[in-house]
Amino acid sequence: MSSFVLLIYGCKKDEYPRPTNQYYVNDYANILYQATRRSITKEGERLYDLTTEETDGGAQIVLATFEVENLTDIANYNKTDIFRQWEIGKNDMGLLILLFFIEEEIDEIPYLVLVETQIEVGYRMEQYLTPTQLGQIVDDTLYSDSYEELDMSVMYMVYELLSAIYIDAYGYKSFDYDMDVYEEYLLSNPDVSSDDSHVPLSWLFYLFTPFASFEDRLGLILPVIIFLILGGGGIAIKNKGGGGSSGGMGIFRRRR
Repeated sequence: MSSFVLLIYGCKKDEYPRPTNQYYVNDYANILYQATRRSITKEGERLYDLTTEETDGGAQIVLATFEVENLTDIANYNKTDIFRQWEIGKNDMGLLILLFFIEEEIDEIPYLVLVETQIEVGYRMEQYLTPTQLGQIVDDTLYSDSYEELDMSVMYMVYELLSAIYIDAYGYKSFDYDMDVYEEYLLSNPDVSSDDSHVPLSWLFYLFTPFASFEDRLGLILPVIIFLILGGGGIAIKNKGGGGSSGGMGIFRRRR
């Protein structure tokens, strides 16, 4: 077991955090309510399950939040690199949403304020969602005055992106949602502290996902085999990347 620990610490560190246990929502800024995290995860699972057998199937929407100290620090995050590291979307049908927050004091109370939104589009998704369309959706939802509550605006954006994918990419006649129903759900599900949706996948689970590098597997495969033989049992990963990549197409939106 000691050799197993040493090998883990000897492995190359990822440039960016590994995706979380829920995969579809990676709330590293710890800003979203659990009701929103659960909703994004469930919608992400449903999108993937419903489309995986379609032409250009296996679409995935993945959202991540990050807290930064200042606007300059945002340059340390490359949306294309994160997309490729997390391998979002089967058949390159992925969409990555990055939300950046900075702490500001309002009436001597610290708040996290959304300062920039970035969206990266998978190679094949590019033909269905253009930068112009993405920008319009973000402006009309996340950056509009429709809702004061961040979670409502985020979910509104996610629903509109889902609608565009279902209709434009897969030929659905419509994608129906009701923000009033979601607001009631949000209000009736108070936050609790036991959620782990912003905790990265453990190294052991990470090894069995598509976004583990060859070096990671090489360094860990023998101890893991021994671990399983000695009674570790089987490991099932429900939420993981579909193996997709991207070429840098997407949008940047900074709150004015």
